[in-house]
Amino acid sequence: MNKIIAGTGFIALLLSTAVSAEPVTKSRVWTENYPVTADAPHLTISNIWGTVRVRPGPSGQISVTVDETRTAPDQERFDRSLDILRLDIEADADGVSIVVGEPTRRWLSRDPCRGCRVDYQFQVSVPKGTKLDVGTVLDGKIDVSGVAGTISASNVNGPISAHELRECEMLESVNGELDVSFQNAPGQDCNIETINGDITLALPTGTGLDVALDQFNGNMVSEFAVDPFALPAIVEHTEHDGQNRYRIQQSAGLRLEGGGPMFSISSLNGDVRIQKTQ
Repeated sequence: MNKIIAGTGFIALLLSTAVSAEPVTKSRVWTENYPVTADAPHLTISNIWGTVRVRPGPSGQISVTVDETRTAPDQERFDRSLDILRLDIEADADGVSIVVGEPTRRWLSRDPCRGCRVDYQFQVSVPKGTKLDVGTVLDGKIDVSGVAGTISASNVNGPISAHELRECEMLESVNGELDVSFQNAPGQDCNIETINGDITLALPTGTGLDVALDQFNGNMVSEFAVDPFALPAIVEHTEHDGQNRYRIQQSAGLRLEGGGPMFSISSLNGDVRIQKTQ
């Protein structure tokens, strides 16, 4: 009899464990409005899973709509994810900063919540002159249009779409295409880079630009007349085990319409197309 009772208790324990180990998924959507008074406020978003979409909106306010889906293999790890994969938002009169996960991202190497995930789809409206620094890592797109402030954007596994820009500072992806267009001729230098993907850059007719082009596998096509010009080689020097080591990079110089700000454009595996805006 004792053996039967013990066996029954063991089975009950297994059933209880199985129930508690069921995957957990929860979703919610909310909107927050943040007043800003700066002439050129900033928006910073550092996402992990999901898309970041930014459009111009009313002056004096940054409005953020968040669509969150959080999943974990069990309730214990779901609860742990609330701290490890938390959403930190800081806002003041100068702008808004949104970070998913620990700001230092130390959890990436420690992986204390294996199988946990939180998808954030951000839809944001900003004053037209807002300066953007936005990025995501997995299963998302960076989608920006109509913002007049200087833009920096990054994506690790996905595309970047940035249209009707005035200025850019950096646009880069590891695995994804970059589709970029300008509302007017840019006035400052910019770096546009991807490893695996095509780059399309659309500029108004008559835009003057200098381009430092790096390509390995791909073609370059331009609707603008292009004149070559010489660029100095970039020499990187390091020391290791008492030896001097050098890495030499030589970019092709291309000048559009008499030249202008320097755009560094790089694609390891992909085509580069420079077009005129329609």
